[in-house]
Amino acid sequence: MLKKMVIKFTLIFLIFSTSGYGADWQSDNAKSSLQYAASFEQSPVKGTFKEFSVAYAVNEKGKPTRLEVKVSIASVDMDNSDINEVIRSAEWFNVDQYPQAVFASDNFKTTISSGIKNNFIARGILQLKGLKRSVSVPFHWREISDTKALMTGHLILNRADFSIGTGEWASGDQIGLPVKVWFEVLLTRSVKE
Repeated sequence: MLKKMVIKFTLIFLIFSTSGYGADWQSDNAKSSLQYAASFEQSPVKGTFKEFSVAYAVNEKGKPTRLEVKVSIASVDMDNSDINEVIRSAEWFNVDQYPQAVFASDNFKTTISSGIKNNFIARGILQLKGLKRSVSVPFHWREISDTKALMTGHLILNRADFSIGTGEWASGDQIGLPVKVWFEVLLTRSVKE
């Protein structure tokens, strides 16, 4: 009788304790992409960051509580070795002094677009090239399975806000100031205890 009660209590405890857990999600970088497009004389020029990580946390109701993105700026690639050398220089990304960019948010707004749920806006701080700016990042969240999810989205940044492209490049005449950034991130889930 006592043994049955102990087993029953243990099962009830496990059910109620695990149902209140949130989850942490980590990016699978081999299956994720972070890209951008600037304009050169009004024609789009694309680039990508090959090394970055995304950490995402949700509460027990599945609502986002934390998003952190870290980008290795030195991993920038515009598919041209000469251009890659130039954009790593002090006038552009200045990777020697500022090798990493970080976006962090714990402020989320739920939005519905065309009747589609699981759209969010993460409001946070982007630190890039030694400067910090408030940025809103819209994204869509789709769980593929219990342990896999896809985060997609895009936004427009102004490179002048982060002193990217100084000197003769600052005006935006040849290389436009708006930069479109888009991402598709596959994440894997681990349960928080």
